[in-house]
Formats: sequence, C-alpha cells, structure tokens
Amino acid sequence: MEQVTVVCSIWISAMPERVWQAVTEGEQLTLWYSPGSPWEIKELKEGEIVYFHHSPNKYHSGSEVVTMQAVIESLDSCRRFALRWDLGVLEPAMITTFLLAAEKDGTQVTITETGYESDDQTKPTKEGYAMSLENLKALIEGRSLPY
Repeated sequence: MEQVTVVCSIWISAMPERVWQAVTEGEQLTLWYSPGSPWEIKELKEGEIVYFHHSPNKYHSGSEVVTMQAVIESLDSCRRFALRWDLGVLEPAMITTFLLAAEKDGTQVTITETGYESDDQTKPTKEGYAMSLENLKALIEGRSLPY
C-alpha cells in the first residue's frame, strides 16, 4: 500500500543555526509547534526518546492532555531532524521530518509527515502544520504568534 505524505514549507528570515535551535529544543518547540503543549527532549541524538504532551486548545479538541512518544530517527545538524512516533500500531510508521535549507539569506523550513493511508486523513495535519510554521516564522522573526 502506498503511503501519503503531508508536506508544508515556509521561508524564514534567519540563518539555519537559529532555526535549528527552534525545531530541536523542547522549550522552543513548546512555544511555536502547538503553543502550550510541552515537549521533552532530554538528549539530541539518534535513538533517544522524545515526549510531546498535546494539550487541548482552540485548535485541538478534547479535555485531556495526550502524551505521545517518539524516537529520534535521524539527525543531521542544521539540516534534518526526524521523529518516528510510537502510535501503538505496527504499520505504517508515522515519521515527522523537519528539513532546513539555507536560501536567500534565510532558511526554507519544510515539515513532512509520512504514514497516512489516504489523502482524507491528511487535511487536518496539513492545516495544523501550516499554522505551526507561521508560528515558527513569527517567533524567530520577533513577532507575535498568529496561532
């Protein structure tokens, strides 16, 4: 079965080193990814476990915090950070990748997420990542977060 991948990108007026900090440090991910939903990244190295505590907000319904666990699948400093989520199912694996590329005195940031079985499943994820990337851009460029 062919997997469907979500892809969202944004250009940010900052060097890759600054953007790298924002996508790999738990404290900074907590600020922009889904504001108010804490991340725990104890050590930034392949094979390490990461926790994301997804808190209810106006974009994420529910009344309880949902804690999700991932493993750092790959790490290439200032270029690639990939997480393989433990969702309790064997296949397909859900992998979220943050790709950074220096471009026009800034950084092109692309989030991809693989593991979907149909396009119908991807719409909320694509919308969520578009909002997260707008937040990341605002945070790094020193503006108020829009979402």
